[in-house]
Amino acid sequence: MEYTELSAYDLPAGVVTSWTPRADAGRWQQDPRDLSPGHEAHLRDSEPGSWIGSVLRVPGPYEPEPLRRAIHAWVSRHEVLRTTVTRDAGSGWRRVTAPAEAVAVRDLVVGDLTAAQVTALLPSLLADVSPTAWPHCVLASVVPEPAGEGSGSQPGADGFVLAFGADHSVMDAYSQLLWFEEIVSLYDAARRGVPDAELRALEVGSHVDFSAEDRKLAMTLAADGEPVHRWLDFLGPDATFPRYGAEGVTHPAANAAEAARPQASRSAWLATADQTDDLSARSRARGASAQSGVLATFAHAARRVHGIDRLRFVLPMHTRYAPQHAAAVGWYVGLCPVDLDLAGVDPVLREVDAGGAGGGRAGAGGAGAGRVVDGNALTAAVERAHAAVAAGKPLVRYSFARIAELGGITDGPHLAVSYVDTRFVPGAERWSAWDARTLRSPAYGTDELYLWFLRTHDGLNVSTRYPDTPEAHAATDALIEELRSCFRAFGTAGLSEAVA
Repeated sequence: MEYTELSAYDLPAGVVTSWTPRADAGRWQQDPRDLSPGHEAHLRDSEPGSWIGSVLRVPGPYEPEPLRRAIHAWVSRHEVLRTTVTRDAGSGWRRVTAPAEAVAVRDLVVGDLTAAQVTALLPSLLADVSPTAWPHCVLASVVPEPAGEGSGSQPGADGFVLAFGADHSVMDAYSQLLWFEEIVSLYDAARRGVPDAELRALEVGSHVDFSAEDRKLAMTLAADGEPVHRWLDFLGPDATFPRYGAEGVTHPAANAAEAARPQASRSAWLATADQTDDLSARSRARGASAQSGVLATFAHAARRVHGIDRLRFVLPMHTRYAPQHAAAVGWYVGLCPVDLDLAGVDPVLREVDAGGAGGGRAGAGGAGAGRVVDGNALTAAVERAHAAVAAGKPLVRYSFARIAELGGITDGPHLAVSYVDTRFVPGAERWSAWDARTLRSPAYGTDELYLWFLRTHDGLNVSTRYPDTPEAHAATDALIEELRSCFRAFGTAGLSEAVA
């Protein structure tokens, strides 16, 4: 599992079809439930063409009618996919919602295209979403021709590619992950002839209800309250978000051309499953989590290659606190401010001579050779990471959009680090076979460094986006190589041996 842009996915040649939910204008109903402050801020600030989504290769033969029924069932199950907003003169945004029976899924065959044409076209189809125009989610399929002439197989007999793009107002990263198992299961059931009513049945909470509750909580905040003060203390006297400390990695755009420059994107595997499990076990032994271990290792790598002792960043965290929202599609994300200071902590890894103390395998060669895990240093770093996250975590439940309004904060995050353990998401063990991948649209500018750490059944992956400048490329490359080197010291030779 990787989190990348669609341009990094190996799309085949084949027949492209768009799948778009539709509802008659007369079937929309006024909905009294309020929008969350975050939704309203997204309506105000979102950039055209910004979307997130997922793509996979659906196993089994392509059958258009069962696919239509599966997509319809998915939209029916999750109310947030059937709701939108309208602008009322003088009174702001208002929600309207369509009942499931009012929604239809229409298909449009775009054409039989080459792989290059598919790669060029599909992102534009999925980017055809907006926070102010329904539908907020569209899908596209690519049915490949059978390999070799005269094979006798039908197009799509061995499976087909299916992707979706959605506006962030109705989708978060966990929703992207849930989609894989849900859409494949729905398609399999539809092919077996399971009735529509049974396909649509799913006892799950509605993000629309969650949004209304989120607004109620947000409106209890006060400008002189602790959540606002905590955020302002984190941001400092100029109320601006911290940047990555290495010089030249990120910087405010000097002009419109820099602001419009596409960011670079990279996905890299950092550790095997065994190495990640070892780090997790070490972290749990100190009362922390694998997340704290990964963040501590990230901080160590930043210090080693860029001399940064103190990392201050935003950590997105889920707000799926109620059981009914665990499997719901929606935007359940809050922000955690993290101030992680490793000053005075010994390096997590230390160098040893080949064949020296710490085990004879130190000189076996390769990246990471001659480096051992320092148990005491790891303990201190993990404990500091755990404490830093714990200090900011109580703020996650409060809408940052409302806090920004009360605190006069106009800046946005410049350094964000995310950690998601995907191993227990339904269907995760089959993602590799499905070539499943979560997607993000291209981003622009010179003032952001984002890292997404994904723990999967295959190991630990990091996805990054950063300014497309020589300085940022060099810094990111060095950081990723150091992270790989760090993780190679885990999971292969016990808790205290050096590794090759």
